[in-house]
Amino acid sequence: MAEFTAGQRIVGLKSGYLVGERLGEGGFGLAFVATADDGRRVVLKQLRLARMGDWKAMELFEREARVLAALAHPNIPRCHEFFATDGARAVDPGELSGLTGDASLVLVQDHVDGASLAAWVAASTRTTAAQAEALLRKLLGVLDYLHGLHPPVVHRDIKPGNIVVTAAGEPMLIDFGAIQDRARRDSEVGSTSVGTFGFFPIEQVLGKARPASDLYALAMTMVVVLSHRQPDELPLDPSTSKVDVREACPGLPERLTRALDGMLEPAVGQRLASARDVLAVLDGEVLQPQAADIPVPKARSLPAIVSRVPLYTGGAAALLLYGFFFDAFSESELVSLSFLWLIPLAFGLGARLNDSIGGGLRWAVGATLLLGAFLLLVFPAL
Repeated sequence: MAEFTAGQRIVGLKSGYLVGERLGEGGFGLAFVATADDGRRVVLKQLRLARMGDWKAMELFEREARVLAALAHPNIPRCHEFFATDGARAVDPGELSGLTGDASLVLVQDHVDGASLAAWVAASTRTTAAQAEALLRKLLGVLDYLHGLHPPVVHRDIKPGNIVVTAAGEPMLIDFGAIQDRARRDSEVGSTSVGTFGFFPIEQVLGKARPASDLYALAMTMVVVLSHRQPDELPLDPSTSKVDVREACPGLPERLTRALDGMLEPAVGQRLASARDVLAVLDGEVLQPQAADIPVPKARSLPAIVSRVPLYTGGAAALLLYGFFFDAFSESELVSLSFLWLIPLAFGLGARLNDSIGGGLRWAVGATLLLGAFLLLVFPAL
């Protein structure tokens, strides 16, 4: 079917919807304000299948839409239904093949009444540190919920325009652009970035978005709201190329500065890893880097003298025999005298390495057997 138009009535699986003004467009996705049959204001997101390059894009849209349909959090708009329609009738997206003509997928969500943080900045509305921290805590709760799902849901496009604050002061995270952006990435030539430039970290540019990527975007959003400066206008630390939070937002409480600073680390491995970690910093906790496991030397229980006496005695005997009295003995006598130094040397070495007398005895017996085999099997043939 064609793009929705104002005044058009769309019939879904649960309700009918009277289409109002268009909210926006992204790739092949359109968003409209609409009124449901019961009077609720909702948002209709339309994905026209005719504008897709292949069915993979539709598969991605459907998969992500079903994830959104399962979300339940007070700071995320509710998803009411998800259906496919050709304009004449609506079916479950799984029955899409039963439709004829130009079909569309439609996602229906609550419409959030309020002003976006982008509108606050455009209107020069100043945000206090206390207000910013309250908003940040609420939004961290949203991310903790999303990232705790299995698999985690990564928003990928957190920015001032996608956070709407209601009249009651509740921030709502809207426009889960991962639906359209992931599909668009597979269906449009030259469309490689996911998110809004300036608000996403380097790993997201490389197509490796993860929960910590949302933390970076949220911190950048809060710094923009506090400073009224866009990402490319923010001061950078020349030694790290990281946004200098203290210079951009002077006068913030130290714990809020540390939290934002930790969220804005360019390297994902150095960034605060989870929403709970950020909340811990806001609560005044000092997170310590995880120390590498360093093996601790095991305390020895065997007295050192037990291994050292035979070890040093055997070594000294070997040195005297071969260093000073070598010419005083025949070759056969030298081999026979090996028992005098090899056995104590082996015992001392085994006891030291195994930290036990039993270990020393095993090494001594082994040395005796090897030397005996040498005398019986090898030496006569030399």
